[in-house]
Amino acid sequence: MKVKCLLLLLAGFIGLAQAEDLPGVVTAQGFGTVDPAMAKTNAQARMLAKRAAQLDAQRQLSEQVKGIELRAGSTVEEYEVKSDIIATRVKTWLQGTVVVDEKVYEQEGTWIAEVVLGICLTNEADICKERESLEAISNAANSQY
Repeated sequence: MKVKCLLLLLAGFIGLAQAEDLPGVVTAQGFGTVDPAMAKTNAQARMLAKRAAQLDAQRQLSEQVKGIELRAGSTVEEYEVKSDIIATRVKTWLQGTVVVDEKVYEQEGTWIAEVVLGICLTNEADICKERESLEAISNAANSQY
């Protein structure tokens, strides 16, 4: 059963977006900002923006891997829409993500961070040579049975 689950998981990654220069890596870009007035120091503001960008990238990867749960509702009064509420939720477990690229800079007094995270499907890309890929995990599980 474990082998089938891993194979299905690996097969599910085939249709995901892969960076052209990183074969075998699924990537997602996240953004984060922090108002310097909310942080005690510039260093803290930079780190908070970077952390927000990492969380956004993890959410983006999770949506690619698992999909999202979408709930929506509308309030209508006298045949006129008064409000729309749309909520999304992602629940997944990510392991083995790698930072592909990151930038932190100040623009108009606000710290902005951009982080690109990836998950190695194979060991083809240089950043994945020393990492355990989903392909390796699947092969190890198959050899046990």
